[in-house]
Amino acid sequence: MKKKFLVGLLSAAMVASMLTGCGKKAETTSNSTPTKAPAQETQTQEAQTTEGAATTDSSSTGDIVAKSAYHFEIVSKGFQSTYWQAVYKGASAEAEKLGVTINMVGPNSESDIADQVQMLNSAVNAKPAAIGLASLDTKAALDAITAAQSANIPIIGFDSGVPAAPEGAVFANASTDNYKAGAVAADGMYDGIKDRIASAAGPVRIGVVNQDATSESICNRGLGFIDEMITKLSADGKTAAVVGNDYYVQNVKGTVVDEKSANVIIEVRVPSQTTTELTAIEASTILNEKDTIAIFGSNQTAAEGVVTANDNLNVLGTGEGQIIGVGFDSGSVLKAAVTSGTLYGAVTQAPVSIGQKMVDLLVQVANGETVADVDTGCQWYNKDNITSEEISQNLYD
Repeated sequence: MKKKFLVGLLSAAMVASMLTGCGKKAETTSNSTPTKAPAQETQTQEAQTTEGAATTDSSSTGDIVAKSAYHFEIVSKGFQSTYWQAVYKGASAEAEKLGVTINMVGPNSESDIADQVQMLNSAVNAKPAAIGLASLDTKAALDAITAAQSANIPIIGFDSGVPAAPEGAVFANASTDNYKAGAVAADGMYDGIKDRIASAAGPVRIGVVNQDATSESICNRGLGFIDEMITKLSADGKTAAVVGNDYYVQNVKGTVVDEKSANVIIEVRVPSQTTTELTAIEASTILNEKDTIAIFGSNQTAAEGVVTANDNLNVLGTGEGQIIGVGFDSGSVLKAAVTSGTLYGAVTQAPVSIGQKMVDLLVQVANGETVADVDTGCQWYNKDNITSEEISQNLYD
C-alpha cells in the first residue's frame, strides 16, 4: 500500500483530533529533525475483526513489563499521513503504558529512500535499546542495518517489515497476515453473494483485481481471497475455476475445475503498471462481463480502480442485478464508496494495533526475551459499522 506523507509538524488541530479526550497532548516529530516523542495517552484500542471475521486479537497481552525505562527509535516509511499517525497513536499509547519512550520519524514520501536511510543511521547513532523499522528499500539500508547489528541493537519490523534483511538483524515483525486478510475479504463478500450463487441458472463470475503479481503482501492477499472463496464454494457443493493472471492461477491451493464445467469462474486481472487508471481498465473488463456478480480490489489502488470503473458503468451495489464490490485498505474514495453502499464492504489493516504490537515487541526484545512475528489483525467494515470507534480509528484519508 502506498502511503504518502505531508512535510512538517502536524498542526495542533490535527493532534487534538487524534487524541480527543486524552489528558495529555503529544508532540510529534518532524521528518527532518527527530525529537523524542513523550508518553502519550493511556487509552489503547483493540483492532478487532467484526461480522464474524477471525484474526489475531490485537489487544495488549497484559503481562509485558519493561525491565528498564527504555528508549526506542522508530523509523517509518513516512510520518504525516493519517495512517502513520494511527500507528504512532498506538505506539505512543503503549509506550506510556509500559513506561518507555519512543522517537518516531519518517521521510516525506515512500520514494524518499535516501532520507529514510539517513534517519536510520541517526537512529543507530542514538544507541537506543532497540529500533522499529518499516523499510522502504532493505538493500539501500543494508549498511545501517549492519551497523545496528554490530552495535547489538535489535530491530523489530513493522507494517511491511524489512524484507530480505540480513540473517539475525530483524528479531520479529508486527504486521498484517495478508493471506488471512484476503480470506476475511472473501468471508465478507460471500455473505452478499451466496444466495445468488445458489439460485443461479448458469455459471457466474467473481472478479479479483490485484495491482501486481510480485509483492508479498498483494500476492498473499489475492491468494488468501481466492482460496477462501473456493473453500466456501466447495462447502456449498459448488465448483470453481480460476482464470486470468498466471501467477494466481498456478498458486491456488484449492481444488479447481475446467472453466467450462465450473459453477463459479474466479477471474484474476493484473495491470501492466500500478496505477488507479490501469486497474480501472482491468476492473471495467470484469464489470462488463454479463455473468459477473462480484468483484474484489485487493488494496487501495485496486479498490479505487474498481470504484473509478464504476463511475462510468454504474453497476455496483446490492440491488437486483447489481454487482457486489469489496475493497481493501482505506482512503477517502473507499470510505465514501462504502458509506454510500457503492461498495458492499472492505477490509482495513489495523495501524493502531501495529503500533501497539511493535512497542510490545521492542520492549520484549530489549528485555532479552524471545520474540516472534505477530499478526496485527484486520477488520471487515461496511456502511453499518464504518463510524464505530474500533473501525474508524484505523481508517485514513
